[in-house]
Amino acid sequence: MDAAVQKQILETVDKLARERVLPRAAEIDRTDEFPRDLYKAAGELGLFGLWIPEEYGGIGPDMATPLLISERLARASASFALVYSNCGDACTPIVHAGAPHIKERYLPGIASGGIIPCFSLSEPGAGSDAGGITTTARREGDHYVIDGRKCWCTNGSVGDVFILFAKTDKEAGNKGVSAFVVPRDTPGFTIGRDEDLIGLRGSPATQLQFDGARVPVDHRLGEEGEGFKIAMVSLDEARLNCAAMAIGVATAALETAVAYAKERVQFGKPIIQHQGLQFLLAESAAQLAAARSLWEQAMTLVATAPGRRSSSFAAMAKLVATDAAMQITTDAVQTLGGYGLSRDFPVERMMRDVKAFQIFDGTNQIQKMLIGRYLEKFGVPFADDTPA
Repeated sequence: MDAAVQKQILETVDKLARERVLPRAAEIDRTDEFPRDLYKAAGELGLFGLWIPEEYGGIGPDMATPLLISERLARASASFALVYSNCGDACTPIVHAGAPHIKERYLPGIASGGIIPCFSLSEPGAGSDAGGITTTARREGDHYVIDGRKCWCTNGSVGDVFILFAKTDKEAGNKGVSAFVVPRDTPGFTIGRDEDLIGLRGSPATQLQFDGARVPVDHRLGEEGEGFKIAMVSLDEARLNCAAMAIGVATAALETAVAYAKERVQFGKPIIQHQGLQFLLAESAAQLAAARSLWEQAMTLVATAPGRRSSSFAAMAKLVATDAAMQITTDAVQTLGGYGLSRDFPVERMMRDVKAFQIFDGTNQIQKMLIGRYLEKFGVPFADDTPA
């Protein structure tokens, strides 16, 4: 995307975040209600179209700009940043692997914000182990019959169309996973309850039930057995997005802590002048700068040289950024002292929100495993001669 256009979009996002999202952030957290008005506003600004080609009503596809938008929105509300960015996770499989009639049916509505898409991979017994899913899709004539249970589907209770991953070959492991587009009104498909979470409230995490749900064969994405590969395309970007939101929240938390420390006077001087607290804030600033730099490098690699090396950088960015954000928000609460525990100040919400980012899109222990596997097979990924 042209730099001038990107700058204009980000200025529009900053205005939306400042004037509409930030004033609502505490209310969204308190009520745990999906902010449909804000979703509509983002659609009217064309922000969902950044993942979608022009021929289907979008202005993309563009990877970097939505990530920058997520980071900015997360400074105001991590929950709404997730509400926004989940659209990219869900529509990317359609953009990459959908048949023309599927793209024509769903992408224009997604781009406008009129259709809310959802990504459904996790199950009660298969979270990080995506190949271990047990939901099945059995072909019967020109339909697939789907049975199983899904969980942690972001925006699930308000979703209109679901990207579902199910086993078409139960004996083939990852190679037996296929992907499907499932409309909300599909017979045999039931929307279950939302989880009651400590953070990211307002972005529902929903259980889904499939009892003989019949989906037309032409709603399959790609060929049978390509579902795991389709999911992995989305997951690299999802991990970069997780890092983006963590960095956004950490930035806001550090800004809040510094502003408070400059005003709060104890023992005759602002507490930022006391070495113990000064060092705490300095460490937070250094952690944030390092995380942001790694995230930006990983974004460039995933966009320009996708492959195993870029995937390892995405994993590192997610690991470093979310761990840093957890520490920075915790230290922001410490800086504000008793006020840090109060809902009158935003840092306690920020601390609750970022914990989820250490778990979403593959736990940070899974990211370490992915990085370790790359090191074992290819060596240190910073060298110029390591495989792409």
